[in-house]
Amino acid sequence: MNEFILFGSTHLLTLTIIFTISFGFSFFNRSRYNPDTFARFEQVLGYTLIFNELLKPFYLVALGDYKWTNTVPLHACHISSYATGLFLLTRQQRFFDFAYFWGIGGGTMALITPDVELTFPDLDFITLFFGHGLLFFSLIYIVIVIKQKVTFSSLTNALKYSLILLPIMYVLNVIIGGEPGYEANLWYLMKAPAGDSLMSLFPSPPWHVFPVFPLVALIFYILYLPFYFAEKKSK
Repeated sequence: MNEFILFGSTHLLTLTIIFTISFGFSFFNRSRYNPDTFARFEQVLGYTLIFNELLKPFYLVALGDYKWTNTVPLHACHISSYATGLFLLTRQQRFFDFAYFWGIGGGTMALITPDVELTFPDLDFITLFFGHGLLFFSLIYIVIVIKQKVTFSSLTNALKYSLILLPIMYVLNVIIGGEPGYEANLWYLMKAPAGDSLMSLFPSPPWHVFPVFPLVALIFYILYLPFYFAEKKSK
């Protein structure tokens, strides 16, 4: 199995496929959208997002070098997938508030700087790009096809939920523990990702939270701006 190369040909091809399918499908169906016609598709997409994350620990442990301690599906992108799926099934804005900012902000970063060591067809590579690619596809669909709005309250809610969940995730990491090499590392609060990422520029976990959170808030605000300007333009 070959080593994963950041922005190598396989990585760039995978990103191109994900982005092309996500934007191509959404723009193609934007003018064709009818809630009744797409209801079944959205149900299947919603359940797929949720059950893919719930089932992931079982096949990772069965097929890969994992233990249950380092496969607990509660990373920010896992929660974003649950929230996206629940939004598609319920249309409740509170689910979309968390899903949009963490799914687009954190999920896109995971696609661009993935926490994998080996390239395709390694299990980690397939799992990461399928899960995050599905999340990206779903959020682009919600924004472009369903035309779901993002408000300033959505931004503040996403930050509020993040602040509430951070200490909970840290405590869970400590409680779950794990053997050396298989430790729980939810939200990367115990150690930095194995691959190259922005985390490399900050102090070691968990102290990286203090400089990273303002950066997260800035990224979330940038993600909110297109909706702010669109709303301002429509008035």
